[in-house]
Amino acid sequence: MTDPRPLLIDCDPGIDDAIALLLAFSMTEALHVTAVTAVAGNVPLANTSRNACRVRGLAGRPEVPVFAGCPRPLVAQPYFATEVHGADGLGGVPLPGEPGGLAAQHGVDAIVEQLAARPGLAIAAVGPLTNVAVALVKRPDVAERVGKLVIMGGGLAIGNVTPAAEFNIFADPEAARTVIEAGLRPVLVPLDATHQAPVTAAAIEELAACGDGVAPQAAAMLRAYHGNVGTERPGAYVHDAMAVAVLIWPELFDLRPVRLSVVTDAGPERGRTVADFASREPNADVIVELDADAFLNRLLERLRSFPR
Repeated sequence: MTDPRPLLIDCDPGIDDAIALLLAFSMTEALHVTAVTAVAGNVPLANTSRNACRVRGLAGRPEVPVFAGCPRPLVAQPYFATEVHGADGLGGVPLPGEPGGLAAQHGVDAIVEQLAARPGLAIAAVGPLTNVAVALVKRPDVAERVGKLVIMGGGLAIGNVTPAAEFNIFADPEAARTVIEAGLRPVLVPLDATHQAPVTAAAIEELAACGDGVAPQAAAMLRAYHGNVGTERPGAYVHDAMAVAVLIWPELFDLRPVRLSVVTDAGPERGRTVADFASREPNADVIVELDADAFLNRLLERLRSFPR
C-alpha cells in the first residue's frame, strides 16, 4: 500500500467538474485532495466557487478548503457555457451542500502556497487554465514542485465551441499556451478521449435509481447535461472526471508523447490545440485510447457507493 497522492483540483464547476470532484472525494485510498481552486469558465466565478462548495458539502468533505481564483481570462472577454450547464452551472439541481465557506486566500496564491509546501503535489486542471498560468507567472520557481499536471482540454480532431477549439482552451488560450510552454510535461485529456466514454441515458437512470448517497444528485446533474446538449447524442460526456481517473487508474489509458502548441491568434483557428506526434521534442503526453467500459464502470460504481 502507498500513501494517497496529494492532489489540488483547479476547476470551473460545471456538471462534469462536479462529477470529477465527487470521484476525487470518493477515492480517499488513492487521493488526498488538499484544496480546490475555482476559476471562471462554464459559469462566472461567483457560481463556480459556490458550486465547488456545494459539491464539497454533498460529498461530506468540509475539511477541504475551496478558494476563488481568477474572475476572467488573461486577455479575452469571458465566455461561458450556461447553455450546457444551466444558469447556475449545475443544471439547476439542488444540493444539500453549503453555499458559502470559501477560504479567504485568492486561488492563485493558494496554488503557489500549496506547491511551495508540498513537493510532488499533483494538479488536475479541468477548467480554463487562468489560475494555473498566473501562478506559474507569479512564481515560476514552484513549477519544479509539481508532481504531475493533468489537463482536461483541447481537441486534436474536433472542437466543441468552434470546429477548431475545445471550451477550456478556447476560454483562455493565452493561459493554456503559458501552461503548456512551462516545461511541466502535462498529460492532456482531449475531447478525442472523453468522447469515447459517454454516460448513456440508461446508465444515468440506473444511477438515479440507487437512491443513496451522492447518486441521485449526480444522476440529476448528468440528466440535465444530457438534455441540454441534446438527447440524440450518445450520452453525457464526463470530460473532467476522466482527468481525475488518469491519476487513479493509469492502466486504463494509452498515452503518446506529443509536441503541443495552442493557437492564440484571432480568427477561426483561435484556441486550436495543435499536436505534433512526430516531434523529437515532446512537451506533453496525450491520451489517444482508453478502456472506456472499465473507466465508466469504475466511475459509476464509485458514484453509486459514495457516501453510504
